[in-house]
Amino acid sequence: MQLKADLHLHTRERDRFIAYDARDLIDRAARSGFQVLSITNHDAVTFSADLEGYARGRGILLIPGVEMTIEGKHVLLYNADVTPERLRTFADLRRLRRPEWLVVAPHPFFPASYSLRGRLLEEIDLFEAIELSHFYTRRIDFNRPAIRLAKETGLPLVGTSDSHVIRQLGTTFSLIESEPTVASVLQAIRKGQIRVESRPLAVQECAAIAGAMAVADCREGLRGLVGRVLPPAIRRGGPS
Repeated sequence: MQLKADLHLHTRERDRFIAYDARDLIDRAARSGFQVLSITNHDAVTFSADLEGYARGRGILLIPGVEMTIEGKHVLLYNADVTPERLRTFADLRRLRRPEWLVVAPHPFFPASYSLRGRLLEEIDLFEAIELSHFYTRRIDFNRPAIRLAKETGLPLVGTSDSHVIRQLGTTFSLIESEPTVASVLQAIRKGQIRVESRPLAVQECAAIAGAMAVADCREGLRGLVGRVLPPAIRRGGPS
């Protein structure tokens, strides 16, 4: 069967500037026809039996995932029972990885210090798929070298939204030919039984997404500043 999937998503459980939590995201994804999700918060696994059951009740397979920072670079890991403390270097990843894991290179050639870029070429044997990110326009598309590399290496492309604001969900996603189990979905990706559904964003959409993230991040930063500077009574709105 063909499964609609987004395997790169962020929620408020880790990044406080995000407006929605994991259950909000699952609800929205279910209404949008998604059947497979992975919440891949930064250096933190947002997954539990309770959350898995919540997703299942809405027709969604929830795959454990994390966007790990390894030597300052982002790496997507799925079905990996490992903590950031044990996975600090690419040598650690090479030593600890297991056959049931899936390792994906996210936004590898985007102009950010945490993007893999040349390091992906050096460690290419560690990766089983390459991400095609939603954040591009017709004229500006940092996915192009990732697409070329996928063709050269035979690695599959995985389309994701990398959602930090809810309007990103559904902009790019994957269709996976698989049975709805974690092992089957990950194996289908390895075999290339996956198709990316994506479209270039309008410049206005890019600006709106970037603006929403910046405003939310700034708002959360101000909340933190207020929490550090003002006495508790004032933070509560005055004496009770």
